[in-house]
Amino acid sequence: MNPSFRLRLEEIRRGKWVIIAATVITMLSTALPSVLADPTYLAKSALVVSSPDRATDQDALLAVGYATLFNDPANNVRLRAMKNLPDDIMFEARTAAASPIVTVEAIAADPKEAQDASEAMAVALRDDINAVRKKENERLIADLTRQLNELFALPGADGAPNLGIGPLQERIGDIRSDSTAQLRDLQLRAGVIRQAPDVVLNVALGAVGGLLLGVLIVLLYSRVLGRPTATELQQRTGVRALVEVPSGGDPDGDSLRAERLRTLANIIRLGDQNRAQVVALTDVAGAGRATELAGAMANLSAQQGYRTVLVHANEATRLAGQAGFTDALADRRTVRSLLVDGAAETLRIMPSGSEITDRYATVTRERVAAVLDELRSDADAVFVAAPAIDESSETQVVCAAADATILVVSGQYSRSRDVSAAAETLAQSHVTLLGAVVVDGEVAGRPVAVPAGSPRT
Repeated sequence: MNPSFRLRLEEIRRGKWVIIAATVITMLSTALPSVLADPTYLAKSALVVSSPDRATDQDALLAVGYATLFNDPANNVRLRAMKNLPDDIMFEARTAAASPIVTVEAIAADPKEAQDASEAMAVALRDDINAVRKKENERLIADLTRQLNELFALPGADGAPNLGIGPLQERIGDIRSDSTAQLRDLQLRAGVIRQAPDVVLNVALGAVGGLLLGVLIVLLYSRVLGRPTATELQQRTGVRALVEVPSGGDPDGDSLRAERLRTLANIIRLGDQNRAQVVALTDVAGAGRATELAGAMANLSAQQGYRTVLVHANEATRLAGQAGFTDALADRRTVRSLLVDGAAETLRIMPSGSEITDRYATVTRERVAAVLDELRSDADAVFVAAPAIDESSETQVVCAAADATILVVSGQYSRSRDVSAAAETLAQSHVTLLGAVVVDGEVAGRPVAVPAGSPRT
């Protein structure tokens, strides 16, 4: 299966309750009006265009023109006014296939009212169309009659009737009997049909529409505001997902969490064997777990016997009166004296340090690199808990001085655009991005501060 298609299916699966809700709401919105709506009645009246000595298809084209003329809003209003018909009755003219038949339809709340209205409008259309032809014929007849009277006044030779009288009389008779292009009654009361909403059909259409709407909402939300899982992180943001760490909380969950953390530790440890690695971890917006993960990585490294240092470069973990990272930045010669014992024998911790008034002037790449170089000389691995990338400009400096950086992403609260923005910010600072860790569970509050321990001399 195509990976993109599989990803879309997974997004739809996760948004199933949204889809179900959209489907139910749409079904109800179509079902209730259908159930509560009163029936209406459709009545029909039929007229026909019948021209002697002319092909039926020509009359059929004329019928289409008459129907179009009837359906014109302005003309429809004019014909309605001629018969004093109420505005709540709807009218429409149709043609019957390719025939010269014009059907006038009326829809009303009462069957008799509908039939009377359709008949009245059909008569109005018939009279309106025929009146034009009738007026022209009357003009021609009047002209021919005048000519005929003149011929009567001019008898032929020997007192015989004028020879032109006969043809003129015949012409007048033809005009009077001519019905070309005129509408004639075919069936003025052609019947009434009761119309009621099809509840089953409307509910089915509502279900289909709601289903499609729900899927569209889920997919759009996933693309714009969606929270990425480990499997879809790279497809959406281009950032490689190293591992997904669940929150735990039960024996099975705790076991899986521990296994995933060990997997992450192996990924980091197997990166570069030739030098002590300095790995910085920073939170993407909504995560708040970088300090916790940095501590977990440091503990696992120390458990394997590696000389490990955990550096808290995040001011949020600062404890009053406890020297540490910021003090080392001011004087790199104090680096070793600022380390305190960790839980494992080979783990040393550098607290956040004293409060300083001008962090921007103190936290520079050169100073951070100098401190990390001092730590690197006596350690196999250094893990740095950096400030959240979206909260502090110091993060760029700290991560640029590290060998590699890991983004910590919340599967519940971090958005794809947050991850993309964080990766772009790090790239602009020439930071080596190892990848991202997707964490589960609630967002952590204030990062856990480092308790005071025994300084290392």
